[in-house]
Amino acid sequence: MNVSQILVVLFAVIAASFSIWSVTVVIRYPIFKLKPLWVIGCLFGFIGLGINWTTPDNLFLIFGITIPVVTVFKVATGQVIVKTGFPIVSAVALYIARNIILPNDG
Repeated sequence: MNVSQILVVLFAVIAASFSIWSVTVVIRYPIFKLKPLWVIGCLFGFIGLGINWTTPDNLFLIFGITIPVVTVFKVATGQVIVKTGFPIVSAVALYIARNIILPNDG
């Protein structure tokens, strides 16, 4: 594995963990109205990285929607493409729930 592949794998693990954590928070805490929309939004990735895993020469910055946050697929030429996006809605959800997740006793 080269540096680009390692970077994509780390970003993918962080994005997937962040998404799963935020979906759990949205489901568990009653401060979120319209929970189904929040859960769906937490599964969307918006800004991220992409790489042709077969020939990892270039690392691409992706602006767009990735559903789910990590996508791996094989194209007709036999190349494996890995795309991952950061779930921005997850960041918003965790920011809204920050006082419940991390209560300050001050």
